[in-house]
Amino acid sequence: MLLKALELQGFKSFPDKTTLEFGKGITAVIGPNGSGKSNISDAVRWVLGEQSSKSLRGSKMEDVIFGGTSLRKAMGFAEVTLRLDNADRTLNNCDKDEVSVTRRYYRSGESEYQLNGETVRLRDIHELFMDTGLGRDGYSMVSQGRVADLISSRSPQRRDMLEEAAGISHFRYRRADATRRLEQAEENLVRLRDILTELEGRVGPLKTQSEKAQKFLVLAGEKKELEIGLWLKTIERSREGLRAQEDKISLAAADYEQAERELERISAQIEELMSTGSGITVQIEELRTKAASDEEQATAVDGRIAVERNNLSHNRETIERIQRDMEAATATEQHLDDQITVAEKEIAEINGQIENCRLQLLELLDSTGKLKEQESAITAERDSAEAQAKTVNEALSAARIEQSTARSSAEEIAARMSTVDEVIASRGGLLDALREQAEVSRKNLEACLENIESLSNSIDGYSMIVRSRAEKAEKLRRELDAATLDIHQKQARIRMLEDLEKNMEGYSGSVKAVMREAKRATLRGIHGPVSQLITVDAKYAAAVETALGAAVQNIVTDDEAAAKRAIAYLKESRAGRATFLPMTTIKPRPFREDGLDSCAGFIDMADRLLRCDDEYLPIIRSLLGHTAVADNIDSAIAISKRFGHRFKVVTLDGQVMNAGGSMTGGSRGQNAGILSRGNDIEQLKKTVAKLEKELAEKQEKYKELSGEVSAAQAEYDGVTAELQKAQEEKIRREGELRMIDDKIETSESALNDLEAEKKNAAERTAKLEKIRAQAQEKIDGLTAELDRVTEKITEIDLRRDELLSTREKNADMESSINLSILAFKKDVQAKEEAIGTLKRRRSSHEGHADELKAEIDSITEQMTATNELIEQLKVEAAGLREEAQQKKDEISELVRKRSGVESESTKLRSQERSVSDRRERLSGERARLEERRDSMQRELENAQNKLYDEYQLTRREAEELGIVIEDAQKAQRDLNDIKNKIRALGNVNVGAIEEYKEVSERYEFMKTQIDDVESSRAELLALIGDLTGKMSERFREQFDRINSIFGQTFSELFSGGKAELILENPLDVLECAIEIKVQPPGKNVQNIDLLSGGEKGLAAIALLFSILKVTPAPFCFFDEVEAALDDVNVTRYAQYARRMTKNTQFILITHRRGTMEEADVLYGVTMQEDGVSKLLELKTAEMAKKLGLAQ
Repeated sequence: MLLKALELQGFKSFPDKTTLEFGKGITAVIGPNGSGKSNISDAVRWVLGEQSSKSLRGSKMEDVIFGGTSLRKAMGFAEVTLRLDNADRTLNNCDKDEVSVTRRYYRSGESEYQLNGETVRLRDIHELFMDTGLGRDGYSMVSQGRVADLISSRSPQRRDMLEEAAGISHFRYRRADATRRLEQAEENLVRLRDILTELEGRVGPLKTQSEKAQKFLVLAGEKKELEIGLWLKTIERSREGLRAQEDKISLAAADYEQAERELERISAQIEELMSTGSGITVQIEELRTKAASDEEQATAVDGRIAVERNNLSHNRETIERIQRDMEAATATEQHLDDQITVAEKEIAEINGQIENCRLQLLELLDSTGKLKEQESAITAERDSAEAQAKTVNEALSAARIEQSTARSSAEEIAARMSTVDEVIASRGGLLDALREQAEVSRKNLEACLENIESLSNSIDGYSMIVRSRAEKAEKLRRELDAATLDIHQKQARIRMLEDLEKNMEGYSGSVKAVMREAKRATLRGIHGPVSQLITVDAKYAAAVETALGAAVQNIVTDDEAAAKRAIAYLKESRAGRATFLPMTTIKPRPFREDGLDSCAGFIDMADRLLRCDDEYLPIIRSLLGHTAVADNIDSAIAISKRFGHRFKVVTLDGQVMNAGGSMTGGSRGQNAGILSRGNDIEQLKKTVAKLEKELAEKQEKYKELSGEVSAAQAEYDGVTAELQKAQEEKIRREGELRMIDDKIETSESALNDLEAEKKNAAERTAKLEKIRAQAQEKIDGLTAELDRVTEKITEIDLRRDELLSTREKNADMESSINLSILAFKKDVQAKEEAIGTLKRRRSSHEGHADELKAEIDSITEQMTATNELIEQLKVEAAGLREEAQQKKDEISELVRKRSGVESESTKLRSQERSVSDRRERLSGERARLEERRDSMQRELENAQNKLYDEYQLTRREAEELGIVIEDAQKAQRDLNDIKNKIRALGNVNVGAIEEYKEVSERYEFMKTQIDDVESSRAELLALIGDLTGKMSERFREQFDRINSIFGQTFSELFSGGKAELILENPLDVLECAIEIKVQPPGKNVQNIDLLSGGEKGLAAIALLFSILKVTPAPFCFFDEVEAALDDVNVTRYAQYARRMTKNTQFILITHRRGTMEEADVLYGVTMQEDGVSKLLELKTAEMAKKLGLAQ
């Protein structure tokens, strides 16, 4: 087998399609550091299935895709193809002379492998190269730094390489697979035995339950029939009873309404009689008042008569007294004067006391007035104080909130400032360090610029020669690159579209899930989505796709059963929802619209613009048979209007006039492109074929120009490489400086921001502190003011209490003084009357007897007049009494009349009570009837509900069963007996019948499965033992050969010395560690880690060559494995590689001259454009000539 070529596109620093062709012998890849040489070996490792991004010198797999530069955009995918000559059938699994292996990776994370253009699995790639030395654990790929690991004291890679060389990888792979399957079998066996044990415990009880359940089902059937019959009987009886009750309720309601009307009539009569009685009572009261007034007047007249009679008696006494006084006048005169004097003194004293009382009363009245004024003032003062206290309280609450807010804000700022100070301190130290780094970086950049200037001056001369030759080649190369890129992009587009078509991209997840199961034959009767069953010309694809809309993803099935299975699968797997079109049920409706053909812009009906199998025509006509296609939106509008918007019209570019007149348009929807995808693939393939033909012509021309350019290019490559290296260094230095400057700027900006924040925080803190202090002052002042107002209110309340107490005392004193004054006045009046009497008595003593006689005559005349007045008053009193008696007689008549009204009212009230009682009885009867009706209604509803709840039957459905109960009592007894039998069965598991059947079948199935698994387990154990024996034998045989040749090769490369491989445990050759023991000439090394780097490298190379001698790899990629060797050993290494080219093709990535000299072909890797690697192929003879090495 021979590696023919390696193609890269978008891989790391190779954005353009780059091809490396390899021949037999040694191919060397050279170039400056960082030019992308190792990316070539990474590409080979990657295409062979490397999964570790770390092994590919990246952090994630996406890093293998070209990331873009300042001049180029990032690529969307990376692709590497390995082309192999398999004429000798080294790859046993592939019966082709040429084999191509391709790996493609997209930024989206999708990855694919292809073998000869067919998509395969990673596992297929591993199996293809297994035991060829090219596998994932092979020894054909040795990257930078890995060579020294091969001979480290504990190297797991050493065993992997030796096993690959021994050809036991496929055995190990098969044994690992067998072991994995054995573990699965063991797990399955444990699980199956657990299940079987569990099933054994269920089969017996389930059998008993199943038999019981069958009895139950028989009884339940009988019970159902009886219950349905009885409930139907109850429903019929209840319906008849309800009709009778409604009639009774109607009669009772009529009687109740009649009683209600009669009661209203009686109530009106009673109301009228009450009104009459009230009027009579008013008249009686008026007459009684007048009679009482007459009686009072008569009594008053009688009083006057009594007074006059008393006057007569008094006058007679006066006459007698005058007569006696006349007799004793002389003896009593002095005594009367003394009595008058005493009485006058007493009157003077009493008047003085009255005056004193009046003065006191005036003072009290004045004091009471003042107290009232004071009380009003105190009340107003208290109201004002309470309002003031309320205002102060509100202000105090606001001040406290303000203080709390300011305090919390200040605390937050303080916490933030603590953090800011820490950040400023750390950033300050970082900024100083960055400034020092920037200064060092500037000096390095200046030195680099000086070097570049010197190299640029040297290369100007070379570049003038190359430029003229290169311009033509470059122009053509750009055309080739553009053409190649265009072809690859179109091919990628084709592959992408094919992949999309293959993977059903654009379809919903539910459709994909159904189709995936249909391909696996787990879902039968699935034909596919509508889009895959029709063919549409590109011209009509948009119109048909728009007309179908979401139906483009509808899935066609044989019948409803297939659709139900698919729906059940989607529901069980929670894969979403889909629409299914059963071919047995979908029937198109005829389209009857005449005159469409004559419409301007009408193309055809949508169902006629596609092709499909005849069996799908009904479905297509059902979906599209009522949709017309027009050439543009104006024609669609005109057609839709003409036919009254009765059907949908779609334009060629996908705009829609919907039935009803609504319009849908704009950009295409999410299903757009599904139908046109196939047309796009076909068109792209034709375009690619044409472009490839043009590309071949240009490539021939370019080969001629490349030969001319290569000669000129070699002359300045050396200087260019140095310049490029210097420029790379410059870019690196500039980037480093730029990065440091950016960091400095960022740090300074951050520090400035933090300082500004700190300053602003200080100002805010001061402001908040001021606000808090002001709030505290307000709180103190308001608290003091509130205390003062509270004290004032307390003091006002005390004053008001004292004032009320004083007012009460003054009122008591005022009452007492008024009573005293009244008593004094009565005393004065009595004294004055006594004085008058005494004075009259004294005057009588002072007159003459004639005067006394005249007084007696006068009193006698008064007595005569009084007697006449008494007679007149008697007559007046008698008249008043007569009038009063007449009014009493009228009152008696009115009372009799009122009694009659009251008697009539009493009779009516008795009637009212009687009618009211009858109404209440009727109301009770009506309520009883309604309650009975409601009970019957509930009984009816209960029976109907039981029918539905128990058996999901309506009354009509139950009647249709034709169950008739002749004897309800007997049926009820039978039902009770059945229920007793069901209760006697106890708990019944109705599902036990099916469960028993299922469990018993499963039990038998599990027993068979266990037998099969145990048989498989025995076979796997035998296979593992057989594989282990073969692996041990093969490995030991190959190990001994490699070990023998290793000693020889080591001596040849080291010009002496010895080396050997040692198995730590010869009894366990497949798992034990493999030690390496080397002894260069003239040294006695006990520990291999004590060797120098060059000695370790050469010893590892000796081991590699030993393995290749025993089991040659078709080709080897060695990436700077000789980097640690001196020139002499590099030459030995290169010459030894030359000796082994008979069986192995070597691709050596190197910087060493000795290796270059031994190479047949040199590939130079340059990076003329930043971040983009380019290749230059040089033959060894030409290279030797240019370097002056030719003999």
